[in-house]
Amino acid sequence: MKAPHYRIDLVRQMADCDANFIRLLKLMPELESFREACFSAEQEIVRGTIEEPALQRFSQCENTLLKISKCGLQYTRDFLISSSTSGEVRVRISVLEVFPYTSTLAINQLTHVSQWIDPPGIIVRVYHDATTAEAVAYQGHKGFLAKYAIPNPTMYHQDEKRQINEFLGEWLSLCLQAGHSLKPPSFICAA
Repeated sequence: MKAPHYRIDLVRQMADCDANFIRLLKLMPELESFREACFSAEQEIVRGTIEEPALQRFSQCENTLLKISKCGLQYTRDFLISSSTSGEVRVRISVLEVFPYTSTLAINQLTHVSQWIDPPGIIVRVYHDATTAEAVAYQGHKGFLAKYAIPNPTMYHQDEKRQINEFLGEWLSLCLQAGHSLKPPSFICAA
């Protein structure tokens, strides 16, 4: 018996991305004021090198990642999630680049839970004007299509993009429910 064809549910996918935007704003409440401060101080976005080992694998799929460097403006938050099997798991959310209508964030698990599995890492594009957030890279893979034929050379699922965005939503929800920030947010006055 032939499996039914996968159909893209655009409403569901957009709802997931919109919910991810809301979750990110809850986890990083000063993201909007940080973005405004970058432009009010006429910050430049320059090419830089990635210093954290957890982010280095993304430099393989992106020639170089952009980061904010002038005047040392950075915005990173770390969260600890308690686990009964592996102790505490540390998750870091960092702003990589800021533009007038978009921001790019890296979300990485810094704690290795198993020697056999790399900790997850996702690059997320936040669209401030559309109030949505979409995963654009996962574990060094990027440029996901909305639908893949089966079989395909990369061995992706038919709905790979949807699954990654759903995983992002579950991961952010876990950070909201069980995560404890290592330091309280410091709000930036953009006035």
